[in-house]
Amino acid sequence: MKIGFIGTGTITTAVIEGLLKSKARLGQINISLRSKKNSSKLRRKSKKIKVFSKNQDIIDKSSIIFISLLPKIASKELVKLKFKKRQTIVSFVSTLNLKTLKKLCKPAKKIVKAAPLPMAKDGLSPTIIYPNQKNVKSLFEIIGAVVVAKNENQNNHLWVMSSFMATYVSIIKMLKRYLQKNNVHHQDANKYLNTFLTGMLFEINNQNFNLDKSVKLLQTKGGINEELLKRLEKDQFFKKMENNFNKIYLRLKKANGK
Repeated sequence: MKIGFIGTGTITTAVIEGLLKSKARLGQINISLRSKKNSSKLRRKSKKIKVFSKNQDIIDKSSIIFISLLPKIASKELVKLKFKKRQTIVSFVSTLNLKTLKKLCKPAKKIVKAAPLPMAKDGLSPTIIYPNQKNVKSLFEIIGAVVVAKNENQNNHLWVMSSFMATYVSIIKMLKRYLQKNNVHHQDANKYLNTFLTGMLFEINNQNFNLDKSVKLLQTKGGINEELLKRLEKDQFFKKMENNFNKIYLRLKKANGK
């Protein structure tokens, strides 16, 4: 199987690095020259990587083509390219719906939307795909877990979760800033937060992801966990977060409804 990537940004690089680490039985991996920094790094990692300056060359030499371009560039670039009927197209572009992709990539019939995350590099990406396609699902299962959306609307809701990554890290950054501001050395702050966050994931899994049970177990009546949670609820922290998720969803819905 020869696969190709149009666009060599952060997500493409993570997916390819994850596939290479997995020792998956893949043939040639054709990638875009841009970004040059990422394509050069990937080429040094494996002889399977072939770099092309023209996107049409990638399409001509691949059976599965991954589209990883910025939304504003994707439509303008795809319309210039010639696809084949039997090729499978996988789009990482959040704001292009299936109807539009089928027009841009015709005569290709197998079109899939996918949302791998940077954790693919370490085989830990929860990847959303829609619709289900056996070969595509199998590829992403190599670099993590796969969730298949039932329809495009559900797909949009699942993609909203991927918008939380930078916010999640910013929350951790705030925790570290608090510790350092109060004279905790950065190495000790890193050690504590790293172990704390990893341990929390295990704790949640130990409760079979029963989040209501975990929230209850982690609070002592009159304790500091209970106090902080009540303060955040009073400030409508969670309600505001949910409202902002809804706004992200509406953006995706609007873009994918075109």
